[in-house]
Amino acid sequence: MRPAPGTRVAVLGLRNTGTLSAIYLHERGYEVFASDLSDFDDIRQNVDRLARRGIQAECGKHSFEKILAADWILISPGIPPGSKIYQAIFAAKKPVFSEIEAASWFSPAKTVVAVTGSCGKTTMATLIARIIEASGRTAVLCGNIGNPWIGEFSGITPETVVVLEVSSFQLMHCASFAPAIGLLLNIHPNHMDWHADMKEYVGAKLNLFRAMKETDVMICQKKEESALFPDFKTPARRVYFNQYPASNPNEAALFCAAEALGCPVSFVGKVLADFRGLEHRLEKFAEQDGVSFINDSKATTPASLAWALNKFCDKSVVLICGGKYKTGVEDFRGLRDVMSRKVRCAVLLGVARPILKESWQGVVEMAEAESLEAACRLSLEKAQTGNTVLLSPACASFDMFKNYQERGRMFKGMILKMLKSSVLRK
Repeated sequence: MRPAPGTRVAVLGLRNTGTLSAIYLHERGYEVFASDLSDFDDIRQNVDRLARRGIQAECGKHSFEKILAADWILISPGIPPGSKIYQAIFAAKKPVFSEIEAASWFSPAKTVVAVTGSCGKTTMATLIARIIEASGRTAVLCGNIGNPWIGEFSGITPETVVVLEVSSFQLMHCASFAPAIGLLLNIHPNHMDWHADMKEYVGAKLNLFRAMKETDVMICQKKEESALFPDFKTPARRVYFNQYPASNPNEAALFCAAEALGCPVSFVGKVLADFRGLEHRLEKFAEQDGVSFINDSKATTPASLAWALNKFCDKSVVLICGGKYKTGVEDFRGLRDVMSRKVRCAVLLGVARPILKESWQGVVEMAEAESLEAACRLSLEKAQTGNTVLLSPACASFDMFKNYQERGRMFKGMILKMLKSSVLRK
């Protein structure tokens, strides 16, 4: 356990992670001040929840003086480096940590497996947890997947294997966090609205391995190491999963993780065969009149969209995409080939519409929609027998929705409601 740099802590961001972190630190004797610039209903409820426990908390503002009086800051991934409070903290040279870093100081588990990457990390973390459970051990799946590590401590023992999904935002503020096994699936341009540049983004991902020991295992792709971080140093043993014989890279990564964990590799095939996918990740939820409907709301990057489109036949996809873009226009232009081959029509949504329209002009039919409901109606009008209506946004949801889960569930609800209409079925 790494001791925190002082007993006074400011927790910034009061959704689930920040609230549970504030409660845990308060229970351990830390003097906590919690703050969130937002003033939504769920934030106000969390402020009241903390107040009932005797924890000072505010929303709708940041009290800079109180925050900067703390010895260290536990910061939410939702607070970008360009924000005023972040800049003030940086100028004051206050130590800043993520919940992942803080949780690593206190977690009872002896073994932690952490998965990061630009796309696919949620599915990979889920599959690793299932392989561990298939081998007869107890796994707790948490982190960026939706349930904070620090909130799972009551169900974790020294024998529990903690499987974490970790994002670049979380890793950016890790210093001593060192999983026994770390897996970097892939690196594509992502979160360029948050990170200063690609170099910073890659550096944040590599924080997964910096504090590892010689007994720890770093799993990554050799080709990405050569291209993106050829001079990176870590004491950990390196394993390159793209050199493993397997039918696809993700399966190879699973074999490497299973071997590192001491799990029989035979369990990998069984777990994959039984796996039916996750909500919001290429989730087929309806089929009618020869048209399939798939919710891939978790696809928030151009790379994720490209991966999804390559699963379908040529010119068979009616695509709903757009939202709040996280990467540069050149990354969307890089999709021109796959868009021209796979997409019959793209229905554009959200603040990214002008960029998407410019990027794909001349290679695919496009239509614009002011709302998700309008996009759903347009997609039903465009779809023909043998087509797939695919929500795969390639963008974040925050311009119109609370998160990708809300976006995906609203999409499914709207489509299912429309499919019940006899008018739409004609």
